[in-house]
Amino acid sequence: MARYSANLGFLWTELSLVDAVRAARAAGFDAVECHWPYTTTTEDLRAVLDETGLPMLGLNTVRGNVDKGDFGLAALPGREDEARAAIRQAVDYASEAGVANVHVMAGKNGSRKTFLDNLAYAADRAAPSNVSILIEPINQRDAPGYFISIVEEARMLIEELDR
Repeated sequence: MARYSANLGFLWTELSLVDAVRAARAAGFDAVECHWPYTTTTEDLRAVLDETGLPMLGLNTVRGNVDKGDFGLAALPGREDEARAAIRQAVDYASEAGVANVHVMAGKNGSRKTFLDNLAYAADRAAPSNVSILIEPINQRDAPGYFISIVEEARMLIEELDR
């Protein structure tokens, strides 16, 4: 039987995150996910997830300075401190709110070594709280220059990381 997750970064954007979770339940979704839930407290998010019985499957690390074109930080040399702060924020938030997965956003035109180092940091940070770390290839049409754009690249990175 098919199960469906509502991405609240696209659906019910006129509502607060708490009310969007309720709307997803009312619409019959089996789970939710969102990009950046950080304006909602972890307590409020956990409470509405418990109330609705919906799991939140994932959230993203912050993008960085959006006004300057950032679309993630983890692969950007020289910005490791920012990337790791974003990873800590996302993993801690996910752990406290009961979110299963964190997508570590790579950024544009990055470095393989920097990305792998930051993914290792993320995996080590997430392991004690049973939060899984995700990477996502994003197509070049929607995110020109994004560091990972095809599945084969993601697979090779995962194999090289060996975590």
